[in-house]
Amino acid sequence: MIGYLRGKIRDRTEGCLVVDVGGVGFDVHVDRQTMKDLAQTDAEVELYVRTVVRDDGITLYGFLDKVSRDAFDMLTQVSGVGPKSASQILGGMPFAEFVEAVRTKDVRRLAQIPGVGRKIAERMALELSERFMALPVEGPSPRAGIPAALVDDLRSALSNLGYGAREVEAALRSLRPGQADLQDLLKQAIAHLSTR
Repeated sequence: MIGYLRGKIRDRTEGCLVVDVGGVGFDVHVDRQTMKDLAQTDAEVELYVRTVVRDDGITLYGFLDKVSRDAFDMLTQVSGVGPKSASQILGGMPFAEFVEAVRTKDVRRLAQIPGVGRKIAERMALELSERFMALPVEGPSPRAGIPAALVDDLRSALSNLGYGAREVEAALRSLRPGQADLQDLLKQAIAHLSTR
């Protein structure tokens, strides 16, 4: 099974990337929110992958972090939600907002996601609200607009400076990416932590 890919984006269509890993192109399905966060063609990308094997073929679903992949796995265990539907659901709103809606059992908000009716929304709220409490997500997603590799570098740098895991995640959520590089983002994060 494929669990992780790092390579260059060679092509992108709606909901799918071709990722070149050492000269081999992998078709990887990604949700709409993830597609927005990714750089353009020929950029380096790191994706956590869930491999789905069916009688009619093998499909790869890609995620920017393990937490999103865990949420995908939980969604596919809800009755009536398959891998394709789970990917569409994750792309229906920013990840942190989706997690919060499930945690608080906000059926009305969940039912507004394209392709999700009231019955599926109720099932997600009922079956996943407690399980989603364990997902390490608070507030806006720390990855929004920042490449995964840069987030990992920032996390490592802040940890090396002696900040704890909770402080690091809080700092990552406070960032305003824009055109900032690692040094600028590190300054933003430290400034945020110094005011806490």
